[in-house]
Amino acid sequence: MRLSFANGEHADFVMEDGVATLGSADGNTVVLPRADVAARHARLSVDARGVVLEVLDPAARTHVNARPVREKALLRCGDVLCLGKVVIVVKAARDDEIETRVPAPAGGIEDATHPARVVLRGVSGSHFGRAIAVNPRIVVGRDPACGLVIDEAQVAPRHATVEQAGEAIYLRDVDSPNGVRVNGVRVRNAVIHPGDQIAFERSHFVVEAPGLPLRGEDRREAGRAVGDAAGVVADASPSSGAEPAHGAIWWLIGAAALIALGLVALLQRGI
Repeated sequence: MRLSFANGEHADFVMEDGVATLGSADGNTVVLPRADVAARHARLSVDARGVVLEVLDPAARTHVNARPVREKALLRCGDVLCLGKVVIVVKAARDDEIETRVPAPAGGIEDATHPARVVLRGVSGSHFGRAIAVNPRIVVGRDPACGLVIDEAQVAPRHATVEQAGEAIYLRDVDSPNGVRVNGVRVRNAVIHPGDQIAFERSHFVVEAPGLPLRGEDRREAGRAVGDAAGVVADASPSSGAEPAHGAIWWLIGAAALIALGLVALLQRGI
């Protein structure tokens, strides 16, 4: 994970294991000598969940994706962190982590009769908290006819598409002026994964797709947690022709809970 300073106040800083402090005073890991940045403004620490932001000066102006933070927040790639007026984009460690080669769109009639496996969940902007299904393709843009309408001046009428094709998810440029940010990296086309953050200017969305491969994960690994949990249900079911055991219903409830935990674990690994 990398901190990229939008207005050049500091060179890009790669967050590795450990703790980094940001502030205007000497002695901070990242020194930002500005009046609107507190002497010891914030601390970033890496743990199993990702990068945790801790505000050290409650009076300091701190925002993540335009929302104020008073104490702590969990940062993901693609977030925009503001310390005073210093804008910091949280990016993937390297731009080339985002695969930008995508195949041509498949022809034929799209089948939207099956439940969507891919959802874009709004984490900032006018769609905050909403879940938008990609089933199997959605057009994003300012035009009211788009499947996902983003009413921002820098968003084109037909800006981009998001499409699920088999076990892959593709972002494709349509007519955008500046592309789209995926995990903080500006691209026009990209292969995207569950847990990735897509930013159409100020509107940010996290990709949710249980069972599809996370970034850097083999497809066989992606379905393993769900498959293992489903296997528990099969093993817990009574054999054909046999009477169900007295505690069988509790086995089924426990198996359902394991499936839910498996799905949650897949989503949390993308945070």
